[in-house]
Formats: sequence, C-alpha cells, structure tokens
Amino acid sequence: MAGPVRTHSGKGVTPMAAEADPAKIDTREQAACLAFAVRLVWQADRRRLTEVVIAQLASALGIMALILLVRNVLGTVLAAGSDPGAGGRQAIVSVVLVVAIGSLGGVLRLFAASRNRVLAAKADRQVISTVLASATRAELARFEDPVFHDALQRAVFASRAQPTMVVAMLVAASQAVLTAVAVGAAFAVLAWWLLPVALLSALPVLRAARAERNAGYGLHRKLAEDRRVRQYVEQLLTGRDAAKEVRALDLGRVLRARWDAEYEREIDDTVSWQRGCLRTRIAARLGADALVLAVIGSVWWLIGSGVVGLPTAVAAVTGLFLMTSRVQALGALLNGIGESLHYLMDLRTFAADTGTTTQGTTTQGTTTQGTTTQGTTTQGGTTAATHAGVGDGFTALSAESIGFTYPGSPCPALREVSLTVHRGEFIALVGENGSGKTTLAKILGGLYPPDSGRLVLDGTPAPDPARLRETCAPVFQDFLRYKFTAGDSIALGRTGLPPDTGAIAAAAERAGARDFLERLPRGYDTVLGKEFSDGCDLSLGQWQRLALARAFYRNSPFLILDEPTASLDPQAEADLGDRLRALFADRTVLLISHRFSAVRAADRIYVMAGGRVVEQGGHEELMARHGTYARLFRLQARPYHDDGSADRRLSHR
Repeated sequence: MAGPVRTHSGKGVTPMAAEADPAKIDTREQAACLAFAVRLVWQADRRRLTEVVIAQLASALGIMALILLVRNVLGTVLAAGSDPGAGGRQAIVSVVLVVAIGSLGGVLRLFAASRNRVLAAKADRQVISTVLASATRAELARFEDPVFHDALQRAVFASRAQPTMVVAMLVAASQAVLTAVAVGAAFAVLAWWLLPVALLSALPVLRAARAERNAGYGLHRKLAEDRRVRQYVEQLLTGRDAAKEVRALDLGRVLRARWDAEYEREIDDTVSWQRGCLRTRIAARLGADALVLAVIGSVWWLIGSGVVGLPTAVAAVTGLFLMTSRVQALGALLNGIGESLHYLMDLRTFAADTGTTTQGTTTQGTTTQGTTTQGTTTQGGTTAATHAGVGDGFTALSAESIGFTYPGSPCPALREVSLTVHRGEFIALVGENGSGKTTLAKILGGLYPPDSGRLVLDGTPAPDPARLRETCAPVFQDFLRYKFTAGDSIALGRTGLPPDTGAIAAAAERAGARDFLERLPRGYDTVLGKEFSDGCDLSLGQWQRLALARAFYRNSPFLILDEPTASLDPQAEADLGDRLRALFADRTVLLISHRFSAVRAADRIYVMAGGRVVEQGGHEELMARHGTYARLFRLQARPYHDDGSADRRLSHR
C-alpha cells in the first residue's frame, strides 16, 4: 500500500507530488477535475456529447409538460361530474398528449443511450491515451520509485470509464436539475409549500452517500500496491515467458495461494467498508421515506379540510414523488460525481506530474504494419528514408565526475566517474556484476540524469536528455522481444520516418539475421510470437541478433552495446566480435561485456569497481599493470589454459 513519499537527491528526478487527505478535495480542485473530464470527453466526440445533452434537456421539458397535463386531465374529469360528455373530448386530447409526450421521452432516452455507448468508447480511448502518453513521458528513474507505480496504478484505474462516467452522471444530473426546475415551476402553480419537503428528504441520503464515497476512495488508495502485487502474480500464472519455469518448479499452487491471499485481504477490507455503509444507507433511506409519508398524510388532511382541491392535491403528490425522486437521484449523482472526481484527481495529477496535457494525446502520424510513425516527410514525391546517423555532428561525449543513486537505494551506484568517448572510437566497459557499468551506459544514453557532476556533448554542458537519446542506439542485455512482425520489430529502431524495407533488410544482413528471417513463413511479415495467429518464435540468440539489427537500423552515431553476444553461440560470438569495428565504422561504440575476448581490441578500456573507474587504458597496458583488469582477464582465461592438462587427466582414466 502507498507509503510516504520517497525523495531522491538526484537532479531532474522529482517524486510524485505530496498527497493530501484523499477524502478532502476543495471546491477549486473539484471544478478543475470536472472541467478536465468534460474536456476529455469533448475532445473524444463533441458532436455526440452535444446530442446527448440536447436529448436530456428535451426529456426534462417533457416531464414538466406531463405534470401539467396530468393536472389538466384530472381537473377536466372531476369538473365534468355526472356528465362525462361535457369535458370528454378535452380529456381525451389531454390523454393522447400525455401518451405522445411519454412516447417521445422514451425515444429520446433510447437515442441518448445509443449515442452515449459510442461516446463512452471514444472517451475511453482518449483517456487511456492520456495515461499512456503520461507514462511514456515519465523519466526512467521514476520507474524505480514505488510511489510512482502506485500513482500509475491509480491513474490506470481512473482512466477506465471514470471520465465518461463523470460526464454521463453530469448529463444525468443536468437532466435531474432541469426536471426539478420544471417540477418546481409546476409546484409554483400547484403547491409551492411542498418544495422544501422534497429538498429536505434528500439530505439524509446525501450525507450517507458522502460518507460512503470518502471511505471507498480511502480503501482504493490503501489497496493500490496490493493490487499491483496481485496483477504481477497473475502475469506469472498466465504469461508465456514465465510458463516454463512455473511448471518446472511446480510454482502454480504457491503462486495461486499468494494471489488468493492478496485478493482475500481486499475482500475483507471491502466487506468491512460495506457493512458500515449499509447501516448508514438504510437509516438514511427510511428517514427520507418517513418524511414523505408525513407530507402525504398532511395533504390528505388538507383535502378533507377543503383547503386543497382534489385535482391539485393529486397532481401535487404526483409531483412530490417526481420531485423527491429527482432530488434524491440528483444527490446520488452529485455524490457519484464527487467520488469519480477523487479518481479523476489521480489521473489529472499523474498527467500533470509527467508533463502531459489533454491536448494532442491522440496518436499522430500513420501506422504501417503495427509500427507507429510520426512526422512523415516526402521529397519530390519520394519518402525521405535517410535516417539520422554519422553525419549528425556527434564528435565527443564526456562524463565529468558524475554520481548517481537509484531512488530508495542507500548506496550510490556511481561515484565520481569520468570518461570521454570520441567519434569513431571503440570503448569498452568491464567489471564485476554491480560495478555500475550498465548504470553508466544509461546515463550516457540520456535515460538517467546524473545526481552530481555533468555530461558534456560536443562542448555543450548538461545536454537535453532527448538529444542524448536521439544520438544513441542502445542494445541492452535485457532487450525487449517485440511481438510484432519481424520487419516492424527492426523498424522500431527509428520511428521518425516510415519503415524502409531496404534499410530493414540491410540492417538484418549486418546483424547476421537476414537468413533466418527470410526463412520464416512470411519472411519479414511474420508475427514473432506463438500467442498470435500464424506467429513464430525465435531462439534467444536470434532475438539478440534482431535487437542488433534494430540498432543498425537506427543508424545513430553513438552505439551502446550491453553484452551484445551473451546469447550467441561461440562461433556467432567470435564472428561478431571480429566484425564489431568494421560493422560500426565511423561510429562511436561503447561495449559492455564480461567476455574479455571481445574487448581486448578496444581503443580504450575502462575498468569499474564499486561504482568507480579504477583503471583505464589499452589491453596491453592494463595487462602490464597487473591490476584488476589483468586479474579478471587471467581468471577468465584459466579454463582454456587448463584444457591440455584436463585432456591428459582424462586419457589416464
């Protein structure tokens, strides 16, 4: 469950805003959240929203007309007395009008419901798009903070129909207000003194609903992290990637038991919450109904006393029921809106905190074979498919005494690290696990801002992280396996231009992936994933070659390769290691590897330990120092040097 806000000392990494009492939202914030919801739905489909509002307005006016016609019919019938023919025609006309208005109201309700279904679907897309845009704009360091994940969880929950629900309830509340005004106008003619009674009857229901709303939202916030844990267990139980280990270790029962425990906790809290709310709701409803019954008794006494005529009394009591039900419905709707506004505040805060506005959240550009492209340009009728690359002006990138600590971690991951990479250099990072190599690479690639020190790109201090990311093409050790077509998976390396089939094939060729991709059932159009129709899977080594092809397709001047040969067989690893410099000619390559055979040809090798650079130099220079690099190199080479003696021991058995 959400704990206190965790702070992070790093520059550029801000925690989620401090959270106020969840049960209290001031009027200004409520108005802002309401405007936020209306704006989202308006952007989704303004025409249908307008049609729904007009239909509700017309329906409210119809109810007002019905009340007045009911009074007219009763008055006509009672005035006719024993001679029904005297007012018969007028009564029949009034009854026909009542039926016609009722029928028209039914048609309007059906029309509004039909329009509202489509509006809900479009609004759902608009709102979820806002959440997705906000999540993708958040800096990577935010994903290290559980407070951010709780906020994201609540924003995702709020995106699911909450804005549409608010607008639907707002429209319904508007109809209830219009109906109450219409009935009130009729009461001004019939029995104005019943208006306060109708309003008072709603107060107990409103108070009970408010208490339930605040308690329910508090429970929702309390369970945010528990729900994330449960969703993670669900992924383990249903995901294809986890399926083999879950079965191999017989984890099904253990994981299901954990899932049951997490769900049982939520159910227990929900039962406790609802038990208290039920008692309050029943008492409130009985009190409101008792007040209405007392008024009806009073009206009956007034009829007997001759103070109020029967037609007026019947119409007034009918109006009282309508008014009371509308006021109570309005109160329930306003409380429902208030409850949803709590959730919308989560969505609005998350969107604002990650720098996303509601404008422009819809997908722009075109989508070709599942790859979203933005900013498509053409020159002379031909698509401009020349990617940014070695001509982009990258000359040098320096890290000057940078330090970095992950949010929530007690120990720095990097301490006073300095290095420089120049254009065309082949640089290597080596060191034991946890020494800071991958963290340093992520900072150089613009994924994390340093806490201390600075980066300098082409002479510009503290460059924009977006500029660093544009300059860099990373291949991480834990690369993603995109379950799109093979061509799309490669084309994701650069989404600023439409996919170029020639460049895709060339990138696959350079990464050594072209042969196995062309043997797939549909070649580059084959979906990579057994979960989908006609899909195929790849081996781990083939997936890694695909990730390398994506880096080639990106064609950026600075490449970060984090264990690029970890999943390759020895022959493929040797081939790629020998070709690295030729494959990335004129580009800067930062290679992270535990395989010293791949780094010995680097122009410069940085050795890391404990988050610091402890050695740097060429292979021969570092071996001559007999330091950390030489020790690690000899440890790795020892099994190969022992091969001869091992063979001799085997021959004597």
